[in-house]
Amino acid sequence: MKKLEEKLLQAAEELGFDNYKIIDTMAISFEERFRMYCEMNYCGNYDKNYSCPPACGEAKELERKAKQFERALVLQTITPVKNILDDEETKGIKHRHNQMTWSLIEGMKEDLKEYLPAMAGPCQICSPCAMELGKACPFPKKRASCLSAFCVKVDALAEYCEIPYYCEGEVAFFSILFFHNK
Repeated sequence: MKKLEEKLLQAAEELGFDNYKIIDTMAISFEERFRMYCEMNYCGNYDKNYSCPPACGEAKELERKAKQFERALVLQTITPVKNILDDEETKGIKHRHNQMTWSLIEGMKEDLKEYLPAMAGPCQICSPCAMELGKACPFPKKRASCLSAFCVKVDALAEYCEIPYYCEGEVAFFSILFFHNK
C-alpha cells in the first residue's frame, strides 16, 4: 500500500494540486445536518442531478460507502478569484479542480482497482444531467457526488490535514479519493 500512496502523492503533485494528503478515512468527520444545504438547493441541482440528493442516496448511506475504504487522498486547489460571488467564475474554477481529480483517477485506475471519489460540486459530465431529461445516466462509473452530499465537515478536514480552508482573495476547492478497501 505504501507504494500506491507514494504514486498517488506524486500524481497529485504532477497535476498541480496545491495541497494533498493521505489520511485514514476514520479521521474524516461526517455531519448529517450538512445535507440541509443540498436540500436548500443553493447550487440548483437538488433532484436534478444523479450525483445529488435525493438520487445519490441518504447521507448515512454515502458515509457508509466512504467508510468501506481505509484510506483517503484529500486534494485541494487554491485559485485567485476576482469575485467569489461570481457564480460563473467559481464554477469554471470548480470544474478545473474536478477535471484535475478525474485526471488523477484516470492515471491511477489500474493501481486503484476500487475507489470512491467525492468532488467539489455535482457531476458536470452531461449538461443538462440525463436525470432532467428522464434518461438513465450514460456514465454511472464516472458519477461522483459532492462533499456536501457526503456531509463531510470540510473545515475540520482542512484543519486535520493542516491545509487552508479560508483563503482571502482566493477560492479553495476540495475533493477526496477514498481507496484501499477494508
